[in-house]
Amino acid sequence: MKKRLSHIMCAGLAICMIYTLAAPITVRAEKNYDAYSTTEAEDAHYLYDCQVKTEDDTTYLAMKPNDTFSDYYCLDRGYKSFELTYRAKTPTSLTARIYREGGPSFMYILLEPTDGKFVTKTYEIKYPRDRYYYDLTFSCGRADLEIDSYRFIASDEENVEENVEETEDTPVSQAVSEEKGNTIKCDVNKWSNGGSANVVITNESNNTSEGWKVKVKKGDFKIDCFWSANMVEEDDYYIFTPCDWNKSIFPGDSVQFGFNIIGNFGDSIDYTLE
Repeated sequence: MKKRLSHIMCAGLAICMIYTLAAPITVRAEKNYDAYSTTEAEDAHYLYDCQVKTEDDTTYLAMKPNDTFSDYYCLDRGYKSFELTYRAKTPTSLTARIYREGGPSFMYILLEPTDGKFVTKTYEIKYPRDRYYYDLTFSCGRADLEIDSYRFIASDEENVEENVEETEDTPVSQAVSEEKGNTIKCDVNKWSNGGSANVVITNESNNTSEGWKVKVKKGDFKIDCFWSANMVEEDDYYIFTPCDWNKSIFPGDSVQFGFNIIGNFGDSIDYTLE
């Protein structure tokens, strides 16, 4: 019994070591942040691959593409913009998502180079949501980013810096008119008398895409259930449209939905993205 227990403990330790090497995570002490006061980026509760560095009395968070940090925020006074002090050598971006990377979109900011200096800029949050408690995950875009601090600006706050920039480089109404737009991929898993489909929609443009519609042509099958989308039947098609939380697709990002099929659909299904 002791020998068997020893083997189990060794196996568990090995698994923990492998996980630690594969996904380095720094967990900070719990803090109750005032989201409207300046928050030092290096104090975030969870740091995923990010590095804390100090230069000329400035301590900051150094992020490479896809590095993330996350924390819990109480925004009980609402929010209208986001103030960020950062440094970047080349154009990059900062994305905030609810709960986790790949979760519902909260904010997307395009960041310009800063000529080697830390600068403070304010960005409008164009589509505020109707709740005040958020577990947010921030992720770095396609180039390195260094963040000194940030804060949210409350809806009732006055005398905010006038130089407020939009979180997108073109209005939403123009986003769907880009030469490149949304693309679609559908993977079907077939089993006896049915199957399931997972649909991925990717925004290939440089602007946020608002809204999408997928039409699935009817055949000798019916769609039994679906998830992460709304569905109606219209003539010869099943029509899928987004939920509120996956309607916006940031540049380079994707959203997914799926459905189950009952009946014979051959080797594939006929679908189009509009």
